[in-house]
Amino acid sequence: MKAYFVPTAKEAEAIFPKCGLKPYKYGILTGEYNGIPLFVTGTTKTAAAFSSHVIISEFKVKKAILTGICGAYRQSGLKVGDVVSVHRDFFADEGVFYSDRIENIHEMGFGFAVNGCSEFVPYAGLPIVNSNTVSYLDGEGDVSALLYAKYSAQTENMEGAAFGFVCNMMGIEASQVRAVSNFCGKRDSQEWNIRLAFLNLKKLFE
Repeated sequence: MKAYFVPTAKEAEAIFPKCGLKPYKYGILTGEYNGIPLFVTGTTKTAAAFSSHVIISEFKVKKAILTGICGAYRQSGLKVGDVVSVHRDFFADEGVFYSDRIENIHEMGFGFAVNGCSEFVPYAGLPIVNSNTVSYLDGEGDVSALLYAKYSAQTENMEGAAFGFVCNMMGIEASQVRAVSNFCGKRDSQEWNIRLAFLNLKKLFE
């Protein structure tokens, strides 16, 4: 079975109109779009890992598509509104932060994912990028600069690596499609446009 996964109900209802969200269990919401099941995972790695494992197991999902909004690093060349397909998604901020660098948990010898990242199948017709999954958002810009220098990923999100890890471990074909809603870094210069990001994802899945 193929299924869509979205971090929040707001994203689900904007990207997949009239999806008819309703409670499933464990706080998970479910709906349907054009005959394809849709699930709301919740935000952050913890919620995404728990809910995706439950859903994949109980609904026998064979192909998963995670979608929603993301931030982009200014160095990436991406624009707000761009829709991209994530290939590698790093567990970016797990490890030790120094003043000028990051030593991630994989390099420390405690890695649980190959090369410290999860891998996704590219979604046809979209630019392919790498992403950083983070546990918190940087409001000043210093952490974002360290993350970009470390991984050279183009985008940033809060669920992808954990969702991908579950799919990789369970042998599920997974893709991740994101639309840029803002730039990473200093909070007052992020140029948010969630409406445009939602609109472009809606057009894609139509």
